[in-house]
Amino acid sequence: MNEPAGRSRFQPVIDRTHCPYARASTWPVSEPARDEAPVEDHLERALPRFRQALRQVTAGEADGFVLDLPARLGADVTTLRTSSLTVLTWFAGRSTSPSHVTMADLEDPAWWFPFDGHRLFTVAFGPCFGPDHTRYAFEAEGFFLLFQHESAFSRRHPGGIPMQVRDRIRNAFEEAGRPYRYDMGVVPVLRPGDEKR
Repeated sequence: MNEPAGRSRFQPVIDRTHCPYARASTWPVSEPARDEAPVEDHLERALPRFRQALRQVTAGEADGFVLDLPARLGADVTTLRTSSLTVLTWFAGRSTSPSHVTMADLEDPAWWFPFDGHRLFTVAFGPCFGPDHTRYAFEAEGFFLLFQHESAFSRRHPGGIPMQVRDRIRNAFEEAGRPYRYDMGVVPVLRPGDEKR
């Protein structure tokens, strides 16, 4: 069950995504950040909610966590990349086992964010991604980092996600004009022209 409609700025993504797992998952969401406040202030306020969401995951009551930040932090691809690294570095430093995060980690589609002994599949959504992009946020007003716990996949498919399920998801994205990008990590690799997306 998702957060009730209207309580989360991320709800348009949950409602309209082509990924059946996201629609069927439970996503605790941080309070929206105040645009004028430093991002670190919001991260301090969001940290207890993040940890609470991970306890809910452990209890089988949630699938991950969504961090809601000001849209300006994802206004273009360059800014989204920098913002994502800033946020994940901040959280990594506060983990019970602190770790170092690099931009190469964020670009790697096989990388999972380690936090408090958990592994989290992490993706960034922002206004820089248009309607033809895998990470299109359906005009949701914000920059969002989604942390999906590895157990959200394994409890549904203990042997791994079957290829026919992967194909069905890929086809749904392609039919909507948003080909699924398996080559993208938390953020896209910056290529010529991406700054303007």
